[in-house]
Amino acid sequence: MTLVTFFFFAHQPERLLPYQMRSVEGLLYPDRYHEYYFDEDINSDVFYKVAEKCYFPTTRLLLDLIYQHKETEKPFKISFGLSGTFLDQAARYAPELIELFQLLAKTGCVEFTGETYYHSLSGLFGEDRSEFRAQVIKHSDKIEELFGRRPTVFRNTECLYNNAIAEAVKSLGFEGIITEGVDRLMEGWKSPDFVYQSPSGLPILLRNYGLSDDIAYRFPNRGWEHYPLKAETFAGWLAENTDMNVTLAMDYEALGEHIWAETGIFEFIKALPDAIKQHELLEFSTPTNTIRKLPIVGTLDVNPFSTISWADKERDTSAWLGNEMQQFAFEELKDLQKPILETGDPYFLETWRRMQTSDHFYYLSDKSLSDGDVHKYFSAYGSLFESFIRLQTALSDLTNRAKKFNDERERGIAE
Repeated sequence: MTLVTFFFFAHQPERLLPYQMRSVEGLLYPDRYHEYYFDEDINSDVFYKVAEKCYFPTTRLLLDLIYQHKETEKPFKISFGLSGTFLDQAARYAPELIELFQLLAKTGCVEFTGETYYHSLSGLFGEDRSEFRAQVIKHSDKIEELFGRRPTVFRNTECLYNNAIAEAVKSLGFEGIITEGVDRLMEGWKSPDFVYQSPSGLPILLRNYGLSDDIAYRFPNRGWEHYPLKAETFAGWLAENTDMNVTLAMDYEALGEHIWAETGIFEFIKALPDAIKQHELLEFSTPTNTIRKLPIVGTLDVNPFSTISWADKERDTSAWLGNEMQQFAFEELKDLQKPILETGDPYFLETWRRMQTSDHFYYLSDKSLSDGDVHKYFSAYGSLFESFIRLQTALSDLTNRAKKFNDERERGIAE
């Protein structure tokens, strides 16, 4: 029996305003920081566009498929990772979308994984990873509040993973973690289609990036040898796999937004459960069920200097920290932790955390060829240099405000 584990990840960042638009007369109170730093117009425009093309039609389709197969011998099961910033924007712009996800939760066929609330790079700094832990707990609280169950499997921002991250995740009580099945870890007999463990004993599910990308990237490519991909063909590929599990993980926005409805992607998804069920040795699963059901076959050792991810051909941290601009901004971000925490102010903390979102650093990549094209496609600002100006001026401004806030408070106490 091969378990088929579908995982969809949905995220929207809080995009930054241009430097020249961040102006205010008189004293700026921290409770106005969101409107001062973040571009609500572009955030809402992007969310409404993606919601119309992806979030609403895809979620309704998946809900219908679950209802259709729920009482059968092999119910259709899926899982979602929803960032906290995605959930915040959904609450602001389209609360009925959250209601759709709540209907999915009530079916008993959908799992919601743990994440960092702000889709942040917090797993990469702090020896005690206190900020990472705080964001993970906040996200788990939100998932439990909205969907009635606390996450039991974790998927870090962009599948960033190393031994230290795994150890922190295990200490938070998670039963497992999802990351990328990178080739350099698959030496000898190893395949991404087994359950492994970290040195600290945390079970690991690996994304089968080949089969995942057949849907999420290659599906609309007319030059691909398998175009047009049929559900029966894809199900056949899954059935040819004699390993224990296939984890198919992809951006939710691929369905309808990156891959338009005109390509036939919705018809493909609609036909896929029936096509998979035609194969006796295939069965749908969720991450937690897969980890609980399957044995651990080996240990994956990934030290922090070899951190992996699912981004770009390198599948490391270079998508966010690969050049000097990214590294400089990241150091500025980390240095802000102490003055921000010293303010004791929730608005300062929330603003700093929204600046941690990995997208701000992703926009600063100067890679070329196909990876560079992907970075440019996702950038909200038009150019690498505009991206750097927006982030760096926001970080510098917040730093000055936090220090001034702390200085004035100390003087007030002294007086």
